[in-house]
Amino acid sequence: MAQGFTREEVDSILADIDRSDLIDMKTKQLLHFAETVNKNAYKVHEGTIEGLRDVGCSDEEVFEAVAVTALFNYMDRMADALGAPMENFQDMVEQMMNE
Repeated sequence: MAQGFTREEVDSILADIDRSDLIDMKTKQLLHFAETVNKNAYKVHEGTIEGLRDVGCSDEEVFEAVAVTALFNYMDRMADALGAPMENFQDMVEQMMNE
Protein backbone atom coordinates (compact mmCIF):
# COMPACT_ATOMS: atom_id res chain seq x y z
CA MET A 1 0.00 0.00 0.00
CA ALA A 2 3.02 2.24 0.40
CA GLN A 3 3.22 2.09 -3.41
CA GLY A 4 -0.26 3.58 -3.77
CA PHE A 5 -2.26 0.36 -3.92
CA THR A 6 -5.49 -0.06 -2.01
CA ARG A 7 -5.85 -2.92 0.45
CA GLU A 8 -8.13 -4.66 -2.07
CA GLU A 9 -5.52 -4.33 -4.82
CA VAL A 10 -2.81 -5.73 -2.55
CA ASP A 11 -5.09 -8.64 -1.66
CA SER A 12 -5.77 -9.30 -5.36
CA ILE A 13 -2.04 -9.21 -6.18
CA LEU A 14 -1.21 -11.64 -3.41
CA ALA A 15 -4.09 -13.92 -4.37
CA ASP A 16 -2.55 -14.52 -7.80
CA ILE A 17 0.77 -12.78 -8.31
CA ASP A 18 1.41 -14.20 -11.77
CA ARG A 19 -1.92 -13.09 -13.27
CA SER A 20 -1.98 -9.63 -11.75
CA ASP A 21 -1.94 -6.74 -14.21
CA LEU A 22 -1.13 -4.31 -11.39
CA ILE A 23 2.56 -5.21 -11.12
CA ASP A 24 5.36 -5.80 -13.60
CA MET A 25 7.39 -8.98 -14.14
CA LYS A 26 10.29 -7.74 -12.02
CA THR A 27 8.00 -7.15 -9.05
CA LYS A 28 6.34 -10.53 -9.55
CA GLN A 29 9.71 -12.25 -9.47
CA LEU A 30 10.78 -10.32 -6.37
CA LEU A 31 7.57 -11.39 -4.59
CA HIS A 32 8.17 -15.02 -5.51
CA PHE A 33 11.76 -14.66 -4.34
CA ALA A 34 10.62 -13.22 -1.01
CA GLU A 35 8.29 -16.18 -0.59
CA THR A 36 11.18 -18.57 -1.22
CA VAL A 37 13.38 -16.72 1.27
CA ASN A 38 10.53 -16.83 3.78
CA LYS A 39 9.67 -20.50 3.44
CA ASN A 40 12.78 -22.19 2.04
CA ALA A 41 15.81 -19.91 2.24
CA TYR A 42 18.10 -22.91 1.81
CA LYS A 43 16.77 -23.24 -1.77
CA VAL A 44 18.19 -19.86 -2.83
CA HIS A 45 21.28 -20.35 -5.01
CA GLU A 46 23.27 -18.41 -7.57
CA GLY A 47 20.81 -19.41 -10.30
CA THR A 48 18.00 -17.85 -8.27
CA ILE A 49 19.91 -14.58 -8.08
CA GLU A 50 20.78 -14.74 -11.79
CA GLY A 51 17.09 -15.16 -12.59
CA LEU A 52 16.36 -11.95 -10.70
CA ARG A 53 19.15 -10.15 -12.52
CA ASP A 54 17.68 -11.38 -15.82
CA VAL A 55 14.42 -9.49 -15.09
CA GLY A 56 16.30 -6.31 -14.18
CA CYS A 57 16.96 -6.60 -10.45
CA SER A 58 20.13 -5.07 -9.14
CA ASP A 59 22.18 -6.73 -6.43
CA GLU A 60 21.00 -3.97 -4.09
CA GLU A 61 17.35 -4.84 -4.80
CA VAL A 62 18.02 -8.52 -4.15
CA PHE A 63 19.76 -7.65 -0.90
CA GLU A 64 16.86 -5.41 0.13
CA ALA A 65 14.34 -8.17 -0.61
CA VAL A 66 16.29 -10.59 1.59
CA ALA A 67 16.74 -8.02 4.34
CA VAL A 68 13.07 -7.01 4.46
CA THR A 69 11.89 -10.62 4.37
CA ALA A 70 14.31 -11.63 7.11
CA LEU A 71 13.36 -8.63 9.25
CA PHE A 72 9.66 -9.44 9.06
CA ASN A 73 10.39 -13.08 9.88
CA TYR A 74 12.33 -11.92 12.92
CA MET A 75 9.55 -9.59 14.03
CA ASP A 76 6.88 -12.28 13.57
CA ARG A 77 8.84 -14.79 15.59
CA MET A 78 9.49 -12.30 18.37
CA ALA A 79 5.81 -11.39 18.50
CA ASP A 80 4.78 -15.06 18.47
CA ALA A 81 7.27 -16.05 21.16
CA LEU A 82 6.32 -13.14 23.41
CA GLY A 83 2.61 -13.42 22.75
CA ALA A 84 2.41 -9.88 21.42
CA PRO A 85 -0.96 -9.05 19.86
CA MET A 86 -0.66 -8.46 16.12
CA GLU A 87 -4.27 -7.56 15.35
CA ASN A 88 -4.65 -4.12 13.82
CA PHE A 89 -0.95 -4.12 12.88
CA GLN A 90 -1.72 -3.15 9.27
CA ASP A 91 -3.94 -0.31 10.48
CA MET A 92 -1.10 0.93 12.71
CA VAL A 93 1.30 0.89 9.76
CA GLU A 94 -1.18 2.80 7.58
CA GLN A 95 -1.68 5.40 10.27
CA MET A 96 2.07 5.91 10.67
CA MET A 97 2.48 6.33 6.91
CA ASN A 98 -0.24 8.97 6.77
CA GLU A 99 1.26 11.13 9.51
